[in-house]
Amino acid sequence: MRYFIILTTIILNFLSAEVEIIASKTCQVEHTSKSNIKKLFMLKTSSIDGESIKILDSSNKKVYKEFVEKYLKKSPTKIKIYWTRMLFTGKKLPPKKLSLEELSSTDYESNCYLSYVKVGTKPKDWKTVEIK
Repeated sequence: MRYFIILTTIILNFLSAEVEIIASKTCQVEHTSKSNIKKLFMLKTSSIDGESIKILDSSNKKVYKEFVEKYLKKSPTKIKIYWTRMLFTGKKLPPKKLSLEELSSTDYESNCYLSYVKVGTKPKDWKTVEIK
């Protein structure tokens, strides 16, 4: 019985949705740090190395939760409180939430966009951003 529990735990860890950061094909960003990702997705900055970047969130709750915990080091509840406060004070609007299908079907040739997806589901014409 003990081996069954250990094996189940290992399998569940592999089935979790790992997240990768992606950029639209017009972006010059090839790699960045976790701290830059946090600043960008909290809209504390809007550029990396002089390139203006727009942020898109995922509407997939599981992917969103994993991204928030891994890269922003917060819980989804704390992020919701943060965006509520920003909206109430009029300082910032949260990034748009798009599904994978919407992300795939939209043409992003005029601006640089960053988003995140479950590993292995990156839309065509988007590239993976290496996190250092």
